[in-house]
Amino acid sequence: MLLGAGSVVFGVLEPQQEGVPSGFIVSTVGITAIALGVHTVKRARWGSATARAFGRGGAILGGVGTALMAYALVAAALTAVDVSLPALSLPIEHRWSASGSVLSSSGVAVAPEQAPAVPTPRAPTAATAPPVPTTIEAERSAVVQSAGTLAFVMRQSFGSGPYPSSLAVGMASPERILLPDGTGLAAVPDGARILYSTSSDGSAWSITIIGARFGAVATYSSAVGTVESG
Repeated sequence: MLLGAGSVVFGVLEPQQEGVPSGFIVSTVGITAIALGVHTVKRARWGSATARAFGRGGAILGGVGTALMAYALVAAALTAVDVSLPALSLPIEHRWSASGSVLSSSGVAVAPEQAPAVPTPRAPTAATAPPVPTTIEAERSAVVQSAGTLAFVMRQSFGSGPYPSSLAVGMASPERILLPDGTGLAAVPDGARILYSTSSDGSAWSITIIGARFGAVATYSSAVGTVESG
């Protein structure tokens, strides 16, 4: 029963940003709860009714928790192809602290003293920061997810344009891509290089995100509509 309840807790605490999944937690604790629950029911078939009830409850909770984690895993994978499923996890309020540089439409960083004033946003605590990628595959997945999330939010916020001529990047861990007024758009791996550009009339935009540790690259262009990785 405890293992099943734990799997449900993992499921409802999957990371999300503004109703969109931003990551996933996967564990075998739910499968273990199902196996132990079925085993307990079989052993107590002619014995304790309490044991059978706890066994069934643990198996059911384990199934629910496993389903929630599987959904979050699928939702995170679909982000790479610019498909966003609604988050089933509970939203968690974070507090932000803040600063960063502004990227011009040419992709060149502007010094903070030359950039528009950015209101102080709220930043997540260290406990909510994503783990630092330890392999190139993990870094590639992280930058692809960042590009996909940004594409979704830009489409929801600006439709077919015009798009902002510049974006800001900064804040405490995790760093985020921001509008010049401080509105958060998408998290990026700490230290990643961001190259953002728009067309002359603001009707199209593109971004390249380069990981800081392994150099994994993710690129998105509104003219193409898909995230490409390298």
